[in-house]
Amino acid sequence: MNARTKIFQAVWLALALTAFLASGAAAQQAGKKAATPDWFYKNIVGYDAVKPLVTIPKPESTMIIDSRPYEPKFVEGYIPTAVSIPDSQFEKMTDKLPADKNATLIFYCGGLDCKLSHNSAKKAEALGYTNIKVYAEGYPDYVKKAPYYAVGVEYIHAVLAKGDKPYLLVDARPHNKFLEGSIPSSVNIPETGFAAYKGLLPADKNIPLIFYCGGYDCKLSHKEAQEARKMGYADIMVCEAGYPAWTAKYGAPGAAAIKTGGPEGAADVEAFKKALAAGGEGYVIIDVRDADEYAAGHIPSSKNIQVGSLEPEIASLPTDKPVVFVCGTGARSGEAFYMVMDKRPEMKNVFYVEGEIKFHKDGAVDITPTKK
Repeated sequence: MNARTKIFQAVWLALALTAFLASGAAAQQAGKKAATPDWFYKNIVGYDAVKPLVTIPKPESTMIIDSRPYEPKFVEGYIPTAVSIPDSQFEKMTDKLPADKNATLIFYCGGLDCKLSHNSAKKAEALGYTNIKVYAEGYPDYVKKAPYYAVGVEYIHAVLAKGDKPYLLVDARPHNKFLEGSIPSSVNIPETGFAAYKGLLPADKNIPLIFYCGGYDCKLSHKEAQEARKMGYADIMVCEAGYPAWTAKYGAPGAAAIKTGGPEGAADVEAFKKALAAGGEGYVIIDVRDADEYAAGHIPSSKNIQVGSLEPEIASLPTDKPVVFVCGTGARSGEAFYMVMDKRPEMKNVFYVEGEIKFHKDGAVDITPTKK
């Protein structure tokens, strides 16, 4: 064997050894990545499984649960529609879980290094729940991929109190509801007039936007948040609890309380309940919610005309029976009432239900009048 051959073999062996060591290191690294911590819950899902469940109304028999502490974590940002059940308080808050043990429960917390959601999932399994999953990448992953996220009224209160950063707070309710009272510093861009008034949004697409409306069953703020994302705004929040939660926690701004009696056009709730008990035949009931909300539960004798599609139908509204508009919170139904008053002021038998209505799949409703 000559010197050249020996050199060639030495170089070949060195390269082969380097390649072997590199492949071993790569395999070892891949093994580390593939390894699942022993504290992980057995059923793991990702963003694609969670995102379709973030809808208003919420899907039946499904609950998304935030296992992080309520303050400061949950109120500063959470997955919309999620329920706060901190892992540290789980045993005290089991009454928030669905009665149906076959309901789908999806727990999440602060990401891949956070054990809280896995701990809560195991506790739920011990209670007999059979369809449990954990969104292991959790809130950090969701807020990175989703068009917007949710915050609590406490977050808005802190932003107002500090006053150290720009923001725009948007009330998505109809203008008549805004005039009755709103969260301080907010501007009113009604959802049905969003296209016309979107110019009120800031030119700087990086300024945070916070939308709110009439509470957890109100989807107006969610719809505006989605439109804002299409326009290119980068930091979008929805305060799902909305104005009702603000007034419950911090009180209504006195200057905004401009009505002393019942709102104009508000139906007598007790009389309306009696009419519904008798089948609702004495009224023309128009449900102005979106089609998916109507499909999830509605008054059997009602007709669905979404508030955004109502104007062309106003001319054909009957006059032989009282017309009553309904929705989930009194916001869209109030807007429908004032729309009719603007187009057909001669109509005297037009009303809306001022209050919260829970619509059930079997056609039953629970009505809670707004307290004045």
